[in-house]
Formats: sequence, C-alpha cells, structure tokens
Amino acid sequence: MTVPLTPQPPANDSFQTRRWRSGEQHFWPAPRWLALQRRILRGHMEHALISPLYRPRRSRYLAWANEVKTGAAGIYFGNLPFTSKEQLPAAVDQILRDSDLPVREWVTTSGTLGGPLSVPLTRPDLDRLAANEAAALALAGIRPGDLVLSTVAMDRQFVAGLAYWLGLQRLGAGAVRAGPLACASWDVLQELLKRYRPQWLITVPSLLLPLCGQRRRGGYRGLRGIIGIGEATRGQNLLPNAMAKALAVTFGAPVLNTYASTETCATFAEGLTCTGGHLNPQLAICEIIDAHGVPLPPGAPGEVVVTPLGVQGLPLIRFRTGDIAALYADPCPCGRTTPRLGPVLGRLGQLLKIRGVSVYPSTVFNVLDGHKNVADSAAVATRDAAGGDVLTLHVQLGADTPDARAAVEAGIRAVLRVLPVINYCDGAGLRAIKTGAGRKPLRFVDRR
Repeated sequence: MTVPLTPQPPANDSFQTRRWRSGEQHFWPAPRWLALQRRILRGHMEHALISPLYRPRRSRYLAWANEVKTGAAGIYFGNLPFTSKEQLPAAVDQILRDSDLPVREWVTTSGTLGGPLSVPLTRPDLDRLAANEAAALALAGIRPGDLVLSTVAMDRQFVAGLAYWLGLQRLGAGAVRAGPLACASWDVLQELLKRYRPQWLITVPSLLLPLCGQRRRGGYRGLRGIIGIGEATRGQNLLPNAMAKALAVTFGAPVLNTYASTETCATFAEGLTCTGGHLNPQLAICEIIDAHGVPLPPGAPGEVVVTPLGVQGLPLIRFRTGDIAALYADPCPCGRTTPRLGPVLGRLGQLLKIRGVSVYPSTVFNVLDGHKNVADSAAVATRDAAGGDVLTLHVQLGADTPDARAAVEAGIRAVLRVLPVINYCDGAGLRAIKTGAGRKPLRFVDRR
C-alpha cells in the first residue's frame, strides 16, 4: 500500500488544504487530532510492514496491532515492539543491495554515539520533509518574505541544512546559506548580518557562545529570533537556560529551539510564547518510556520514542531515539493543544556516574554557560583504570586569573556536588576538541 504524502483532513472539515498545512491542527481539541493520528497510523503501519525492516516480523506485528488504542492522553501501542537504532543498518543495507525503492536523496545521521547511518529519502519523503520544516518554521514565527541566515551545514549528507532550506522554500521565505564558519568571529557574522539584514538566524547555539560579550556599537540588531538546533535552550523548568539568556542579550533576540532526528524527519518546534516544542500531530506520534519500556506520565523524563507518520523510504514504528526528555500535556501559553517536548537532557548512553553522582552533560553546560567568567566550554568523558567514568571539562575563560578559576570551580561544585577534572585552555584548543570528534562540532565528546 502506498501511504499518501500528506495525510488528508477528514471529509467533513470545511477549511481549505492551505489552512490544514498552516498548522491549524495544533489548535484542534485533543480528541480530534488523536482521531486523526489513529487514522494515519493505520496506513503508515500497512506500508511499514512490507518494508525490509519489518517484513520478516510482519506476523508478530499484526498479532499485536489490535492492541493499539486511542486514550485521553494519546496513542497507546500496548505490546507492539519498539524499533532500536541497532536494527536499522541491516535494513538500509538491503535497500542498497536489492530494493527498487526510488531513492532521490541519501542523508546520514551525525554518528554522535557510533558510525553514521544512511537514511533513504524518496521524492514524497523530500516533500514531507519540506512540509514538516515549513510548519515548524512557521510555528516559530517565520513568514513568507522573511530572510533567514542559516549557519547549519548542508554538505556531507547532513539532513538538517537540507531540511531547513526545503522548509524555507516551501514557506516562501528567503535563505542565506552561510554554513558554520559564519560563527567563527563577531566580525564575520556581523558582516553577513549587516549585508543581508535577515530577520532570523538558524544555528547551533553554542557556536555563538564565544561571541557573547563582544557586542560592539553599530552591530546589527534587526533579528526577530534565533532558532537553535541540536542543543537544549531551556531548563527543566521550561524557562530559557543560561546559554539562551546570554545569546538573547548579545543579539537582542529571543532564542527558540527545534528538536528532530535524521531517522524520523519529524520536528518539535516552539514559538515565541511556547514552553517547549510542539508535536505536529499529522506527522508523528511521540511517547516517553522508562528503562523497561513502560510509558511514563506527562512531565516525567525518559527516552523519547517517535513513530514518524507518512514516511516511505525508511518507515519506522516506535523508534527509540536514545534521547532523554519529558513530554508536557498541560495548557501551553500559545494556545496550542498538542503535547510539547521539553529540553533534551542528554542521550541514553551519556549519563555519567562521577564518584557516585549522576550527571548529564547538559547540567554541566548550564552551569558553565551561566558563569560570567566562562567564554566557552566542552566536555570529554573517558574511563579510569577501574572502569569508572571520568569527566574532563575544557574551559575557556574570559580572563584567566586565579580568582576566575576559583569562582568557576566553586560554581560547578555547588551544583554537581563533585568537581570534575578541569583543563583551562584557549579558543584554539577548544575548537580542536569540538571539531576533532566527528562529523559535526560537539560540545560533549564521549570516549568511554
């Protein structure tokens, strides 16, 4: 069965397809968009079960399919099996070898916790990706005719830069694709901002951190917002974290966040009055589970599980992303009724035990980003001879003095209750750590 590219609204809906694609479904009463998800899921599963990933286990999935139900809080999958990252390479290899799937684009994951995974996108998948990002960018506040400066890489098969470009074109907005090096210095970035005068900036937020405090007279102040990718810009209280606050002061614009993964191509996006990234109900179903696979209630952090709807190239059912976050179902100030995903606390494999204390890298960075003496930072995890976790913080200070070092160490100890190994370095040394770890700049490098 061929799954429609864009799920169609129910026949009794009077609004036009244009409004359907504009995000109005985010404001529907919950029973209405839940019923929509259930209808789309049926077709999605029929298509997924003939794909190389699920075809060998088709009978097993069919046996549990009747357990899928719609409840007051969402879709319940019962005992329907999860899909792990480890299951995907074999299916992708089969597609590469002997599938007649009409692939139009091969993209890859970043390989943060392992080797990059190739993901096939068909023509309908590319159209879905464009519609997905257009809806997310519109939710953030970007409008047709706006100009957006993107510093997200589009080369080396990265999907993020491609997705943003497709979304902006679908939305009718303009793009300046400058790439990550645009954030290399204040002068370089300001020259781009002044020349093109964009209303929006899309970037990995920590790339801008070294520029904080460098604001000069005559700097461009015309941004309406900064859209961050790949890093949390809110704390667990759903308020802007230290990094978001520092960037907002430096650039005179609020920092918004988006969350997505290459495997799912489904985006959780927030607007200026949102507290968390909203689920797009026509494109994905989201669950949060504990270590035993049991669904968790709203507000409880656990592993993010996504079922991306309408995908043709690599359709997934209950895909375990490995990211840790919470889903919130209480009313959002923006008026949308769909659940919101809170900040990603870390990856499932990134939790560290430092002398008996559990630490996520995001907690460490929130401390460092909010410290007045810290210009930028990175963290590297290794193991000691006994197999225990060792966390080394590489810290660039604004002014490297004994008092500044003592203040930083006191701030870290106050929050973490333990003091990791700290290496004070300059900007060049820090960049070498971030860019030498893999396909994209990383603030946290796991070498365990």
